[in-house]
Amino acid sequence: MQSSNGIEVQDAKIATIRDWPSPRNLRQLRSFLGLCSYYRRFVLQFTSVAAPLHRLQNKNVTFEWGAKEEDALQELKRRLMTTPILGMPTDEGTYYLDTDACETWLGAILSQDQGGAEIVIACASRTLTKPEINYVTTKRELLAVVYGLKTFRQYLLGRRFIIRTNHQALQWYRRTPEPMGQLERWLTFIEQYNFDIVHRPGTRHGNADALSRRPHVNTHA
Repeated sequence: MQSSNGIEVQDAKIATIRDWPSPRNLRQLRSFLGLCSYYRRFVLQFTSVAAPLHRLQNKNVTFEWGAKEEDALQELKRRLMTTPILGMPTDEGTYYLDTDACETWLGAILSQDQGGAEIVIACASRTLTKPEINYVTTKRELLAVVYGLKTFRQYLLGRRFIIRTNHQALQWYRRTPEPMGQLERWLTFIEQYNFDIVHRPGTRHGNADALSRRPHVNTHA
């Protein structure tokens, strides 16, 4: 959006990264580093900046979160929320919707090819409801796609784009002979869009995978 400082990214588009909580254990730390590592080629001196966080992954190192680790976390978050990683959409360039789901979270990232670079336009994540937690893996992955399409509808509807997932959710969905109920409604919604599907293994899907495993902070406690 336009401001007195020029073009700035809308706050809602970066809230998922901005509000990422400090990791409490190695699993949470690895989720955040997975996101950072996906975009590390755009982060100047990434190895140096992330060194305090990588040190915690070393064998025989006790997980203790201190000032150095917090400073590294905040600096990496800042860089993820600014150029050249985060940018504004343009009229030209293919959009990519990356989605993922884990046992309790959904994650989606919208990016665009701009001059050969993959620029993040916005990202989003949410917790699963109690009924959704009981979905089978394939259905959760499909829900993540629906969530991503709904969240970024204003960018994707009416243009061709690419959906990248680490599961065969959409292929499975399209092979369902006679979808009923909720699946039928999802299919009707999805078919509004014009897209190609690219399957990516987890090792190449670190951005969306990280968002789906983002630590949840209970703000109502």
